[in-house]
Amino acid sequence: MGTNLNKGAAALLAALLCGLSVSASAATTLLGPAEQHQLAAWLGEGSLAFTNVYTKAAGDTSLNFHHAADGKGRTFSIMQATNEKGQTWVIGGYNPQSWNSSGSYNMTTENAQRTAFLFNLTNGTIFRQTPKSYAMDTIGAYQTYNKAGYGPTFGTGYDLYVPGNLTTGGYSSLYSYIDPATSNFNASVLDGSAFVRPNITFGAIEVYTISPVPEPRAYLLVLLGLATMALLRARGQRTPRRD
Repeated sequence: MGTNLNKGAAALLAALLCGLSVSASAATTLLGPAEQHQLAAWLGEGSLAFTNVYTKAAGDTSLNFHHAADGKGRTFSIMQATNEKGQTWVIGGYNPQSWNSSGSYNMTTENAQRTAFLFNLTNGTIFRQTPKSYAMDTIGAYQTYNKAGYGPTFGTGYDLYVPGNLTTGGYSSLYSYIDPATSNFNASVLDGSAFVRPNITFGAIEVYTISPVPEPRAYLLVLLGLATMALLRARGQRTPRRD
């Protein structure tokens, strides 16, 4: 009996490890191990498990995105973006709040709330929410714009705008995610060029929720706890009864 319980504990731990591994490697086309590592490093919370909740399919609109992503907590939205010159980058944004379809901004008044960021995985650049300062008190307050007719949209520039068709007519014009030291207003997340007109075509789009991955020591503690329970149970089974 004790042997069977020990086997059961080992199987349970193996299933737990397998589940985390699948979650962490649930990349489709845009989020491989290297990209996961980079996003986790930028977020700065240790190892992360990425779970895909939305992958753009042919004919999808913003309604499909919102149906999949609304109310799911913090997410990474990752997209393949091509400019009018035919140059392509993998870009996106981290949203620390749930997406919704309210037609309003997620506002972040204090610096401690301004934890969202935009990124370009192709060239390794990151654009964090603009902090409060004497000259730019509210610029960085506009974290995301939540509208049923828009795809994942960040800032009030819009710093990154995905249109309702999730494909043509998008653009990037930094405003809420500028670097105060360089004042890169109206620059594009793609290539840093100044905004002139909507010129981004989006290909693949993927959205991932995230969760922390326990350190190896945590796995050992789980295994130790299960093994201890199995041992105590086995001893209890072997204790002779006294009439």
